[in-house]
Amino acid sequence: MDDADDRIVIFGAGGHARSVIAALHAQGRWRIAGLLEEAGGAAAKTVLGHEVLGDGTRLPALRQAGVARAFVAIGDNHARGRIAAVLTDAGFSLVSVIHPTAVCTLDASIAAGSFVHALALVGPECEVGRNAIVQPFVSLGHESRIGDCVQFAPGVHVGGRTRIGDHCFLGPGAVVFPGITLGRNVAVGANSVVNKDVADDMVVVGNPARLLRRADPAR
Repeated sequence: MDDADDRIVIFGAGGHARSVIAALHAQGRWRIAGLLEEAGGAAAKTVLGHEVLGDGTRLPALRQAGVARAFVAIGDNHARGRIAAVLTDAGFSLVSVIHPTAVCTLDASIAAGSFVHALALVGPECEVGRNAIVQPFVSLGHESRIGDCVQFAPGVHVGGRTRIGDHCFLGPGAVVFPGITLGRNVAVGANSVVNKDVADDMVVVGNPARLLRRADPAR
């Protein structure tokens, strides 16, 4: 891989891609080679001035042209993880995208493929897994462990030493008390307050959060 090549391809061309593009422009680290969509992507289209090149069938040509890095800008947690695996298998290296106004404090770590939007806070020794989305005004507490393909909507607050499993979604304004564990594939409703551990594949809502229904099992 040529470390001097600063080009990156973005997979996704919807609303989340716009947020990622804005952060990349603010970051100034990567040049966007173009965007891809799922099968049926339209080449005669641009997003914030960047061309949609087509669908995943363009990956071999982009890799042959020397584009070695990629980012998945898809909001759905499961689809994002699936496409990330496709890109890795095609020889691309996933990067993290961190807006320059985000604060990642001492010894915090952000894994490849994750996105930290403007004005978010990642606390000391917090570990954010692969392909996560941390939206604006989110705070993640010290020493927390965040799984892969998790999404935090704007305004979520997570206390210290929490454990959040893969594929969780936390709605706008949700609060998770310190030391709480959320299993895999948990959905937390907007403005809900979680003060007890939540098992895998659950949807919880309210203050305090209570079980609404079982979620579709993690794929």
